[in-house]
Amino acid sequence: MGFTIRKSNLSDLTYVCNHLRILDKIEAWYQTGYQPEEAVRLTYLSTEKNFAIANEEDQAMGLSGVCSDGTVWMVGTDELTSKRSYRVDLIKKGKEEVDKLLKTYNVLYNYVYAENTSAIKWLKALGFTFIKLHPEYGHLKKPFYEFVRIV
Repeated sequence: MGFTIRKSNLSDLTYVCNHLRILDKIEAWYQTGYQPEEAVRLTYLSTEKNFAIANEEDQAMGLSGVCSDGTVWMVGTDELTSKRSYRVDLIKKGKEEVDKLLKTYNVLYNYVYAENTSAIKWLKALGFTFIKLHPEYGHLKKPFYEFVRIV
């Protein structure tokens, strides 16, 4: 059985922040210069729509959201990719969610750390286009790709 996507709550935020994947921590630090958990909390609180990706016991394994300007984001715990069914759902349900968002937002976009190859592969599977490599992006001037999906 796969996961469910539902509206998130502060308990989900706390759990995911306390169990962030290493690569999500690195990316948040490089991009913002804040401690990763703080960066996720600030992002969450400034987001228009927040979602939890929950396992069969309804425990959050990931968080995602979209800001009013169409900035999309997602972070997760190691559990999020621990089962084949979850990895399949990340693509299948991810595409469905992105398509739903595109009914409200004309453009969805963000930046992804250039060495986060699994996220890049996943974003491509969701139909995002990578439009530019920024060799010195974010607080620590690391390479990030800008990606976009337009209606």
